[in-house]
Amino acid sequence: MHDLRKAILGEPIVRKVLSAGKEVFLVGGFLRDLLRGVKSRDIDFVVKCNPKDFLSKTLRDIDCTLVEFRDFAMVRSVLQDYTLDFTEVKGELEEDLLKRDFTVNAIAWSAERGIIDPLGGRNDVERGIIKAVSEKNLIDDPLRLLRAYRLASEIGWDIDRETRKMIRKLKGFIRESSSERITLEIFKLLNSTGHVKALKQAFIDGLLNEILYVDKDKLQDNIKVISSLGRFLKKVPEELSRREEIFSQGLTYGGLLRAEQLFYGSDHKKRLILSRAVSKRLEIISMLLTRYEKKRVVGASLVFDLFTTAGDAAMDFALLRQSIRLVKEAERFLRTPPLLSAEKVMDMTGLTPGPELGRVLREIKKMQFLNRITNGINAAERFSLKSHRLR
Repeated sequence: MHDLRKAILGEPIVRKVLSAGKEVFLVGGFLRDLLRGVKSRDIDFVVKCNPKDFLSKTLRDIDCTLVEFRDFAMVRSVLQDYTLDFTEVKGELEEDLLKRDFTVNAIAWSAERGIIDPLGGRNDVERGIIKAVSEKNLIDDPLRLLRAYRLASEIGWDIDRETRKMIRKLKGFIRESSSERITLEIFKLLNSTGHVKALKQAFIDGLLNEILYVDKDKLQDNIKVISSLGRFLKKVPEELSRREEIFSQGLTYGGLLRAEQLFYGSDHKKRLILSRAVSKRLEIISMLLTRYEKKRVVGASLVFDLFTTAGDAAMDFALLRQSIRLVKEAERFLRTPPLLSAEKVMDMTGLTPGPELGRVLREIKKMQFLNRITNGINAAERFSLKSHRLR
């Protein structure tokens, strides 16, 4: 207990907030993570007053951005190193804790009272178990059905057996959650290290089918590919897949690869809200996977046509095909500069911007990729004649 107090008050911003009064409590994931020996930058508090008024007094001397969530009676304070969420609690604190999602999140702490744990959540933290507080609480906010797998994926814990029974029973309620919130949870799951186990369990329990609208056998195959993809990526340099870099919507490049495979063949647009960048990437990869699903990409000419269609997604496709040869070819395709610029080709051939110029540029790049031309002069001479014939 003394070590926990020391860890909590050792964070200056936490100490500052808790010192503001007796009616402020630390709750949620930050406390859960401290109990398992991990520090988080997302910190939740509950206060027995208006959160905005509390913040205006407590953090008035700190440079931060305030965000109000009216639907959740919550105010968020975004600092340089932390995100602080403040929610008003009405009535007794214990009553609020009993309304939460999982026992490991139903723990509170204050400098005066110490740890407050009405559901034995601290014991579940020690056991590494994610246990639902109640069936009613899952129905009240059905997103919690999906959050169980996301949380298990992020921190590597097991979901309680009875909780999984509840999810199997209540899985249809997930359709009542907003598409925005479902998308965020799915992306967080795909970003995390334990995604394979979480996806398999969510599939077995029937929850994924409620979200992705895909044939069950197809979804199972997609998860199998994602599982083997993890092993394949260990053979590939990190810089080629940029696995930890953010692509869009908080989705890392590694998470994007998994999304491209997971959503393949699904009608995911019914339940997910995707940015233009993510949506475009998924459409391109889905088209290519469909086209080449039953083929082996062998010929260099076919590989070039494939990568040209893929564009920036060429490396994604190569990685999803789990072919070292294709990865090397994709790297060469993406990194090799063209022998001739469009301006140079126009100067040499007399062509003007349009489809014909595009065909010539593509042909030059293809011959370069196939190692049939090695310098700009030869290319210019060859395609100058060709362009004249085309005209």
